[in-house]
Amino acid sequence: MTTHQWTLQESFYFPAEYGAFAESAEVKVTPGFTEDRTEEAIRLQGIYHIAANVVFDADKHVELTAEDLLIINDVEVENNKGYFEYAVPLNVDLPAELDGNLQLEVQDVQATAQEDGGLKLEWTVQLKREQLVQEPIQETVAVEEEPASPEFVAASTSHMEFLANADRAVEQVTNEMEDFLLYIAELDDDVTRKIFHSNNVFVEAEGQSGE
Repeated sequence: MTTHQWTLQESFYFPAEYGAFAESAEVKVTPGFTEDRTEEAIRLQGIYHIAANVVFDADKHVELTAEDLLIINDVEVENNKGYFEYAVPLNVDLPAELDGNLQLEVQDVQATAQEDGGLKLEWTVQLKREQLVQEPIQETVAVEEEPASPEFVAASTSHMEFLANADRAVEQVTNEMEDFLLYIAELDDDVTRKIFHSNNVFVEAEGQSGE
């Protein structure tokens, strides 16, 4: 298994009436993506879904003066404790020669209070690929089969129905993921942004950069 990694960060701000961000009780970052392979590169496109429980300092005044601040208006707040979700675009370009099953794993999520009252969130992403192991090819020996008994036919039919149901389940999950990514892409700037300064990641081929 080969592993590459990179670190992303983003700063979040909240309506001034909640006060300044003080600390996080729990933050979870979950990547979701689709994979597009061409002869030139492999592109992963999707989102980093962020879910966070935070604590505010209501006694600290915050001034949101800069125009480019990312302000989270949709926050559930009670007794200075808040919860919010956010979707950060995920765009990763990989070398075309990478093969195997590609997976993204988020580690080392860190939430830091900034002097201006914002939340600085930083997380590390690991790209993992598992090499596909080819099973040895076995020669098939032709054997004259006897007519199947009724019990064998029933078992075979049940097995085929199981496979058909499994295929339909996989197709449904794939369609739901594509619909979700399309939904995120169409959201306005109050929920998610089309331009994110730190999420465009290019992973170099092995030998050109350290793992």
